[in-house]
Amino acid sequence: MSETGQDTRISGEAGPPPEAFERAAELLRALSHPVRLRMIEILGGGELCVKSLEEILGISQSSVSQHLTRLRYAGLIESERRGHLVCYRLIKDGAARILEAAMDESKLRD
Repeated sequence: MSETGQDTRISGEAGPPPEAFERAAELLRALSHPVRLRMIEILGGGELCVKSLEEILGISQSSVSQHLTRLRYAGLIESERRGHLVCYRLIKDGAARILEAAMDESKLRD
């Protein structure tokens, strides 16, 4: 779209397929909770295990696990089992960039 709000694509020019918008919506739904946003910020600093996330966030293990499951389902993080520990890491930098943009008020005003 142009600055005037008009769609400047040439008539008949194909944009992204509808599935791309569905995937983007799922990603945004996964990020739509403050705890999950905080997890993205924390995991952006490196891999952590569930117990560490519990301590940092100050929430129960079951709550941490539920939020991590949602982020993993959205394809934002991955896990690795190490004995009795399960550790998580961010696999998509895009989520961290979305969080950064959302947190930067000046970007929201532009």
